[in-house]
Amino acid sequence: MSTSPPEDPAAALNEVLSEVIDALLDVRQASRRVPGTQALHGMLDRLFADLRAWARLLADTDQALGVSPLAVMPSGASRTPSNPWYGAASSEEVRRIVGEHLDRLAGQLAAALADRQGDQVRAALTEVQQGILGYRGALSEL
Repeated sequence: MSTSPPEDPAAALNEVLSEVIDALLDVRQASRRVPGTQALHGMLDRLFADLRAWARLLADTDQALGVSPLAVMPSGASRTPSNPWYGAASSEEVRRIVGEHLDRLAGQLAAALADRQGDQVRAALTEVQQGILGYRGALSEL
């Protein structure tokens, strides 16, 4: 019985990494729109730190596969945030926008994990997925 070859693990990984980088940009901007005294601000700061760690994890996994992530995607500096964050934003608006971004990222992670991946890629994607789902739940509780 023959099995179909797995999807290119680096391609799925890089799609998720690209979305994580976009989320980093949005969360950084969102954090600046929320007063530091609000619980939402602290959660956004923790999310930003975790997104950075997950981006490093995914990039390191790419490197282990022999792929340079920046060879196939734009860097953070050359991206335009999906939400330009003009003017003031209410906490409700910040939660909505960040939540939508986390939902997109969760969907991309689920799709990448549905493809057959090697153990190293699956472990990295699963770690990010669990973290994103945790933040999605926490965001809705604030």
